[in-house]
Amino acid sequence: MLRFTPVRRPGRAVSAAGAAALLLFTLLAGCGPSEEERTSTARAEAWAELEAAQAALNAKRGELEQLREQAAAPAEGEDAEAPAARVDALDEEIGADGEAFQQKLVNYINEAEWELDGEMNEEQRAAFGMMSGEQMYLAHEYVVKGGDYRRAIEILQRATVNDPDNPDLAARIAEYEADRYITAERLAEVKRGMTEAEVEGVLGKPFHSYVRKFSDENVFAWFYPKDPEQHGSGAAVGVFFNESDRKVYRTDPNAVEGKDEEE
Repeated sequence: MLRFTPVRRPGRAVSAAGAAALLLFTLLAGCGPSEEERTSTARAEAWAELEAAQAALNAKRGELEQLREQAAAPAEGEDAEAPAARVDALDEEIGADGEAFQQKLVNYINEAEWELDGEMNEEQRAAFGMMSGEQMYLAHEYVVKGGDYRRAIEILQRATVNDPDNPDLAARIAEYEADRYITAERLAEVKRGMTEAEVEGVLGKPFHSYVRKFSDENVFAWFYPKDPEQHGSGAAVGVFFNESDRKVYRTDPNAVEGKDEEE
């Protein structure tokens, strides 16, 4: 008996091929990453970008510290204003980069669906640790630029709300608390003939409102607060400079007498 092989119509052949392709696409789609996997990948990529951005930012900050040292003690024959100008330019650049970076980090944190009342997971610890690092740098700038220990400590204390177990935060707060008030022993390290930069190296930069000029005497003075619990409110030591050579000519451990809280 003859057997005939049926001839398929072109239309049916195309339809069958289309059906097969559709089936393959459906199977491939079903094998693709889930929504959770895509979210996890996006978060990992965003975190890698943050780490790279912070590394670049910290490299600039290290360069700024070196420039500040050069500006404080310029090489012989070097224009003293040149390093200072480079410091100002790089400082401004770092400020803009830092603000942009912190905004990205804040967005990263805000986009997460974290339960903040429970124990932190690894991602939370890393993110808040990174934010604490930025807050420590900001606090450092308040101290370096203006001797504002009060503001620096406030910044760090706020950072501990979201990152309470960070040992670096606790250590930095303790350091600033210790350096905030000047003792007679620390003042004794300041010697006659020291420059402003050398005094800053010993006592730190004075807060802007604690600097006074005495034009009649051709001198200016830096005042540093003493511990109010021991010496009363407003007590301060004084470092006095000649206006002519801008070098120390005397110090006074009791330049400003403190007042009791009851007064």
